[in-house]
Amino acid sequence: MDVLERAEFKRNTAHRIMADLNLPDLWKTVGDPILVGAVAYHLVVNPDIDMEIYCDEPNVESGFEVLKNLAIHPNVTKARFSNHLDGPDQGLYFQIRYKNDDGEVWKLDMWLLAHDHPGPCARDLVEPLKNALDDAKRKTILTFKEEAIKNGIKIPSIQIYEAVMDHNIQNFNELMRWHEKQPQGLTTWKPKSP
Repeated sequence: MDVLERAEFKRNTAHRIMADLNLPDLWKTVGDPILVGAVAYHLVVNPDIDMEIYCDEPNVESGFEVLKNLAIHPNVTKARFSNHLDGPDQGLYFQIRYKNDDGEVWKLDMWLLAHDHPGPCARDLVEPLKNALDDAKRKTILTFKEEAIKNGIKIPSIQIYEAVMDHNIQNFNELMRWHEKQPQGLTTWKPKSP
């Protein structure tokens, strides 16, 4: 399999896991779930699913009701929660680990956020990034993500996206030099319009 086929295989696996957990429907009892991150962009390398759930007012109780229903699934091996309402993320964070039938453990990150969250929000990146990607850029991004994992290098995916989309970076060493000069933390980056 080439890098694009591997990513598509992972994306399909992610969708099977979400269906197995009934994930979108569980969160619809609380708010409006939106698939974000690599699965939404068709850029999956890591076994990771990201979702933002928007509601009028995030509350711990409703989130834990969903978490309880997820935690009792036989493939869920871990669950955790963090309250970031007073921090820069301004939300409630829920995470589970799901052991797939092939033994691979997937991490599911779920943020419960207010409809009027000031951002930055991953939901605002999904369509602009999908619209700006072509197969060549997708292949470069996926190759960089795989290379980072192979070398044990942690680099935020959004920085890889920016490097390829806006700065036309084409090799991994150039990416690392560019990355070293970038600020860390929350970002409002979106791809430049063509």
